Amino acid sequence: MSFDLTTRIFIGDGALGTQLQKLLGKTTALPESLNLDAAGTELIGRVHDEYISAGAQIIETNTFAANFPRLDRFGLGGECERINTIAVEIARKSAAGRAFVAGSVGPLDLGLAATDDDARLMEVYFRSQMDILKNGGVDLLMLETFSSPLEARAALLAACDTGLPVFFSIGGQSISRPYARKAVLEMIALANQFKTAAFGINCLSPYDLGLVLNIVADNTDLPLLAYPNAGTPSIERGLVRYDLSEVLLIEEAGKWLQKGVVGFGGCCGTNPAHIKALAAEFKDKRPPARLGRKSAGVEISVGGQLERADKSIPGANPVRDKFNEKKSKKRPLIAVEIKPVLSRSLQATVESVGKIAECGVDFFDVPDNPAANPGRDCMACASLLQKKYSLPVIIHKTATQTNALHMSSYLLGAFDLGIRGILAVTGDPPSAGAFDRIASRVNDLRNSIELLRLIALLRSGLLVNGQSLPAPVDFAAGCAFAHGSNLNSQVAWLEKKAEAGAEFVFTQPVFSKEDYGRVSDALGKFTLKKFIGILPLISVRQAEFIRSGNIPGMTAPQSVVEKIARYSRPEDQLKAGMSLALSLAAEIASEAAGIYIVMPFHKNAVALTVELVQAARGSKATPIDCG
Repeated sequence: MSFDLTTRIFIGDGALGTQLQKLLGKTTALPESLNLDAAGTELIGRVHDEYISAGAQIIETNTFAANFPRLDRFGLGGECERINTIAVEIARKSAAGRAFVAGSVGPLDLGLAATDDDARLMEVYFRSQMDILKNGGVDLLMLETFSSPLEARAALLAACDTGLPVFFSIGGQSISRPYARKAVLEMIALANQFKTAAFGINCLSPYDLGLVLNIVADNTDLPLLAYPNAGTPSIERGLVRYDLSEVLLIEEAGKWLQKGVVGFGGCCGTNPAHIKALAAEFKDKRPPARLGRKSAGVEISVGGQLERADKSIPGANPVRDKFNEKKSKKRPLIAVEIKPVLSRSLQATVESVGKIAECGVDFFDVPDNPAANPGRDCMACASLLQKKYSLPVIIHKTATQTNALHMSSYLLGAFDLGIRGILAVTGDPPSAGAFDRIASRVNDLRNSIELLRLIALLRSGLLVNGQSLPAPVDFAAGCAFAHGSNLNSQVAWLEKKAEAGAEFVFTQPVFSKEDYGRVSDALGKFTLKKFIGILPLISVRQAEFIRSGNIPGMTAPQSVVEKIARYSRPEDQLKAGMSLALSLAAEIASEAAGIYIVMPFHKNAVALTVELVQAARGSKATPIDCG
C-alpha cells in the first residue's frame, strides 16, 4: 500500500479514547493503561477493526499519552516501553495489510513544570517514545493536538530523526480563538521548516477547525489534514457525550476540501459511523487544485515563553512603583495583612481598618484561606480595599487549591479589578483545615514556583497552554520565606522562586532581634524586595502553640515564650507580647527594607496594629511597661 497525498484523498480513523470509554461504560483517565489489560487489548483491537471496516486507511495506535511524564503521573512511567510496544502490536494485527499504522504521539503537557531550559529534556522524552513506536513497526508518526510551539519543536526534532513520514497536527481549545493566531503561525512555520509529510488540525469542533484552517491554508503548501471532534461535548450521567451528526460533518468537510484538506478523520467523540460517512463521500477521490497558496512568512519564535515584561516602565504597576519610589527613604516599606474572615462581611472588614490605612502603611495584603480554613475571597476583599483607601493591595494566592483553568481566569479577573501584586504560595493542604473530608488538593500547579511561572507567562502575554492573550498581564510577583528550622533548604527553595520570577518576599514572622539577624543574613544575597514578618504574641497559649511547630515554617524562641509566661493575667500577657513586638519593630525599622505586619488575634487588633505601624515608622512611642 502507498499514498500520494497530492493525488488522492485518504481517510483516517476516529476517536479511540472516547470509543473505548463508551464500550467500557465509564470514563478512564488514561486509556493507554488498557494496553496492559487482556480485556482492554481486546477492546482496542475491536475499535481498530470497526474503523477499518468503516473505511479508514490509516489507524492510530493507542499511545497518545504514552510518554514517560504523562504515564509517570499514574505510576506507569516504568511501563512506557511495554505500553507502546503492545499498542503497535494490537494495531498491526488489526491492520493486517488493510491499513497503515500511525504511531500516535501527543504532547507531554508538562505545563508549568517546564521551562525553556527543559527543551532538550522534552526532546529526549519524545525521542524515547518515538523510537519504541518505530521499532514496533509503525508506518508513520502522527504528532497530534499540539498547542505549544516549544513542545512542538522538541517533538519535530525527535520525529524527523526517525526517518519515518511525519504527520503534524495542532489542536485543542488554545488555538481556536482569533488572538491565538501567533501560536498557530509559529507552528505552521515549524511544519514548513521540518518539511512534514502533512500538516493538520485536530481536537476542535468543526466550526473552530474551520476558523483555524483559514489561517493554515493561507500559510503553507503542505497537504492538510482535518480531524475534528464530534461537536462540543456535554456531560450526561457522568459520561462525556458528543452529538454531531454525520450529515453536519460532511457539510463542513466539503468546505475544507476546497482549502486543501486531503486527509479526513476524527478526534474526540467521533465513531465508526462518522468515518463511514467520510469514506463514502471522499475516499480515494482526487483533491481539487488549491488556489492562492503561499508559504508561511513568519519567523519561528518558540523560545522565551518565560521572558518577563519590562519592569522599569513608570506607572505600569503601582506595587512595583512603590518599591522604587521608597529607595531613598530611611524608613521601611510597611505592609499590613488584612484577613477576610468568615465571621464578618467583606464590607465590614474593609470599614474596620480605616485607622490602619490612615497611619502610614504602604500596602495592604490579603491572605487566601490560610491554614486551609474557609474565609472570604481575597481578590474581592483586595478590590474593595483599593477602592476605599487608594492603597496598593497584594493578594496571596495558593497554588494547590484550584486547577490551572480556574487559576488563569482568576488572575485575569484580578488584573481587570486593578490588583497588581500577587504573593504566590503553595498553600496549606485542605486536609489541615475545616474542609478536610470534602476539599482535595489540586496538582495542576504543584507549588508556588509553578504559580510564579504562570504569572511570568501572563506577563509575556501567554497562558500556560500556549494560548495568546490580547495583551500582557503585568503583576508584581512575590513569594514567602518560611525560615523555621530548615533554613538552608528554604534558602535553596527561595533561589528557585527568584529564578521563576519572584520580585519580592514576605518572611514568616520573626519574634526576636536574633531571629531577625538570622533571617536577614540568609536573605542577604537576594536582590528581592524583602519584607520581614512581625506578629505580636498576645498570650501564653498562642506563644506555646507557635513554639510547638503547629504552623509550618514558624517558630517562637523559648526565651520569648518565657517572657510572656511570667504573667498570669491575660491583659498582662497582651502587654508583654505587644511590648516585645513594638520593641522589635522599632529596632529593625532602620535596617529592614520592608516590614510585613500580621494583625494580632485580638478584639482590639486594629488599635494594636496602628501602634505597630507607628513603631515601624520610627516613632518614639514608649514601649508598654510590663514590670
